Amino acid sequence: MENLVITNVYIFILALVLAVLEIQIEGPNGWAKNLPTWRPKLEKWYVRWYMKFMSGREATGYHITMFTFVFLIFNLPYVFGLSLNLEHYLKTLAFFFIFIVLWDFLWFVLNPHYPLKKFKSEHIWWHKKWLLGAPVDYYGGLILSLIILLPLAYFNNSTSVIFWWWQNILLFVAETLILIIFSFWVLDIDNWNKK
Repeated sequence: MENLVITNVYIFILALVLAVLEIQIEGPNGWAKNLPTWRPKLEKWYVRWYMKFMSGREATGYHITMFTFVFLIFNLPYVFGLSLNLEHYLKTLAFFFIFIVLWDFLWFVLNPHYPLKKFKSEHIWWHKKWLLGAPVDYYGGLILSLIILLPLAYFNNSTSVIFWWWQNILLFVAETLILIIFSFWVLDIDNWNKK
C-alpha cells in the first residue's frame, strides 16, 4: 500500500506541474489556439486518425509533442531496469490514460482564465461532447484505463488489479479535492484576474 501511495502522489504531482506549465504556455487560449505551433493538413491519414482519437480536436505539434513526452516519461522506469512484463506494462498504460484525464482537469482547477465555474461546454470549445458535467473524453480515458487491465484480472483469475485501479482513482479524487479547496480558498482562483 505504501508503494501505491508514493507512486500515486508522484504521478499527481507530475500532472499538477504539467498542468501549470501548460497554463503558463497557453495563457488564456485553450488547445494551443494562439501558439506558433505546427498544424498539419487535414488530408493526411494520420491527422484524421489523431483527430478521430481526440474527439475532433485539432492536431497540433504542441499537443503531439506533449503527449509523446508524457508517454516517454511513463516508460522511463523500463529504461532504468524495471522488468518489462505484461502486468507492469498494462498498469503503466492504465496510469497513462488516467494521467491524461487528471492532467487535463488540473489545468482547469488551476487556470485563472478557465476556473471551475467555467468548466462547462459553452466556455470550453475544444471539448466538443459533454456528459454529466464533464467532457466525454474523461469517461473514455478512465474506461480505457480499466479495460486495459481486464486481461490481467482474467489471466490471473484475480480482481486485485481492479482493486489497485480503484485505489488509485480514489486517491487521485482525494488529491484533486484538496487541490480544488486550495485553489478556491488560498489562491482564490475564481477572482485571480480581478486582482
